[in-house]
Amino acid sequence: MLWQENPDNEYKIVSDDVQDLSFRFTCAQLPVDHAWLLSNAIRQVLPWIDQEPDVAIHSIHGAASGNGWSRPTESAGDDLQLSKRTRLYLRLPKHRLGDARQMHGTVLDLGDYQIQIGEARPRKLTPSTTLFSRSVSSANIEDENTFTGEMIDALEYQGIRATKMLFGLAHAIHRPDSEIKARSVLLADLEFEDSIKLQQNGLGHEQLMGCGIFLPHKSLAAVGASQDND
Repeated sequence: MLWQENPDNEYKIVSDDVQDLSFRFTCAQLPVDHAWLLSNAIRQVLPWIDQEPDVAIHSIHGAASGNGWSRPTESAGDDLQLSKRTRLYLRLPKHRLGDARQMHGTVLDLGDYQIQIGEARPRKLTPSTTLFSRSVSSANIEDENTFTGEMIDALEYQGIRATKMLFGLAHAIHRPDSEIKARSVLLADLEFEDSIKLQQNGLGHEQLMGCGIFLPHKSLAAVGASQDND
């Protein structure tokens, strides 16, 4: 945990060179731990993303709870129940938005699960003083001091000074032959320019597996809680 005071922020015009592309889709349920299945399926349809910088694939997240149902954990082996409002998001360089729209009308094959992809709509990144990532990958997530230092160094490499940083519980994202160790991270009191820079660049590795992707967050109280990505 890191907590230092920061001077007041000022709004500035920010770059839209990287944006989210939001896809409607039809799929009733997915495994909670679906990042590898989703990444592999999208890369089959859009093979150029492996060579394109600044591309990230958001994992799909339904509501954390609703009608008495609580979101299962990754280790439970359960499925996410998805609503018609849930969206699939790709984070892309602006010049690739048109290419990614080619997914419209395709069916992503996730083995026992299929996702029918609908229309897409771009969404500009929003400057926010508080950002949240559900999963930031690291080999050092179990040692909080080491992990904190690693995050500070990675942010400073991008020219971003961290003043407030909180971590959620450690978890694993599974692939057929390995697992990615990760932890949720919340950053507060960011400058708007730094906020956009971090959303554009991400943090750490495995961004095609849903890691290191930062989203605007309204509250410090919800560290470790998943939000509906609608």
